[in-house]
Amino acid sequence: MIWTAPQDTLLPVPPARRLDAAPEGLAEVVELTVAHLDSHAHTVAEFERSLDGLVRQAHRDRHPLARALATALEHRYAEDEIEAHRLAGVDVVAASLLGRVPGYSLKPAYVRRPRGHEECAQGGLELVIAARVREIGYTLMSKAPLPFLLATPTWDTGALNAAELVERLVEYRRLGVRPGPADFGQALLRVRRDDPATGAAAEAAARLGTAEGVRLAAWLGPDGEPGTALRRLVEPDPRTHRAWERIDSAVPQVAFLTGERPAIQREFPEAFHWLGRPHEGFTQCYHWHDGHPVRAAVLPEDRNAQAAWLLPHVTLAATAGDHGGAWMLPHLARLGGPAGPALHAAVAAGLGGRYAESRRPAVEALLVLAARGELDAPLLGRELAAMTALGTVKPNRLADAARSAAAAGAHATLWTVLAEVLATLLPSVRGAGEVLAVAAACAERCGAVGPVPDGVAAVAARRGSSRLVAEARRLSVALTGGSDRAGALC
Repeated sequence: MIWTAPQDTLLPVPPARRLDAAPEGLAEVVELTVAHLDSHAHTVAEFERSLDGLVRQAHRDRHPLARALATALEHRYAEDEIEAHRLAGVDVVAASLLGRVPGYSLKPAYVRRPRGHEECAQGGLELVIAARVREIGYTLMSKAPLPFLLATPTWDTGALNAAELVERLVEYRRLGVRPGPADFGQALLRVRRDDPATGAAAEAAARLGTAEGVRLAAWLGPDGEPGTALRRLVEPDPRTHRAWERIDSAVPQVAFLTGERPAIQREFPEAFHWLGRPHEGFTQCYHWHDGHPVRAAVLPEDRNAQAAWLLPHVTLAATAGDHGGAWMLPHLARLGGPAGPALHAAVAAGLGGRYAESRRPAVEALLVLAARGELDAPLLGRELAAMTALGTVKPNRLADAARSAAAAGAHATLWTVLAEVLATLLPSVRGAGEVLAVAAACAERCGAVGPVPDGVAAVAARRGSSRLVAEARRLSVALTGGSDRAGALC
């Protein structure tokens, strides 16, 4: 059915913020590094600026940097020698500069997953981070440390401008520096492909005459394997790559199968290979409970794949006494790449969270996507309809979340979403009256006009004055233009 309604008036979403340049002075580098290591809320900006600052300062003069870090971090590393797998993130680089990490433990052969976590998505992202920071630590122990990092992002989401990456490769060529495989691989995963200047950046990369320039040009090219693999990953075939299942009779679950990316398995370091394999989302992964955006910045232009991996843990917030991974949804909504079906499914599951605090992140993600013009409201409605039919999303929780989104001004969006759900709830699903009430209010506020859905019309024609019947009549009047409030305050 087709309804007409004006667009929502939502607050604009702040654009991604460009990262400040890495600090140049010794004192500033040490201060930023210590602040980052002492923080429990690691940001992409702090993490990446700390890494790049340490690398640049070590290239200028490593020994004063090591002395300053030894003083500032005097009590952080109690042991004389700490194997790299016992450290994480910037700690690996700082401890390497202090000579506390044995060189052998920094080598790629020692970057391994803990047993029992082979299918953990966050573990897969963590492995890429581990490979990169250990590579950085190893090069800092050599006689010729890198002058700067290639994968330092342009924006705080983790995304990297293609032209900037080309400029960095030009400077590496001038200095005769070979890129670190993990750092360059991370740079490729971060580079934005939807920028209007991407074509010019690809041509410039091809002219570099280096192996990395050729790889970057192929990665950015419209006919290259990376583009084809990305489409397969973020647009799974619904006939074969979609599974609505129940893990057990009490916990209805939803999952996607992310597609294979042969280029990652063939051309990237081994630590990246998990990202290139097909995965279903039915695995337990406890990283979601204490994760942070630094992991998401491994694939900042692939939010749909990350949403597919997150989806089962968002579902936990709807089906169990668990807040799940719903808190990550607003961050994923702000990342790049297509806002595909897995992201919409994750938002749908989040809107059915058992607790109000579990639903708020999904409401925020919905509003972010709507304000950016990236929300497919009918698709979200169909996801919700399927999940209510499955029992994953309860109508009363959906109604509460929908009211919150409508209060932020998303009346037209919410009407379009809920219109897809009503057929599943009517005529008699418990809680349908609450959802119908929100739908009617949204239709009134945005002046939606169009045919009355069959299920709504059938309920409205009943005798009696129950809430379900009353709200069905109210919605029918609004859609046929009979409400005095139609179009008001839209």
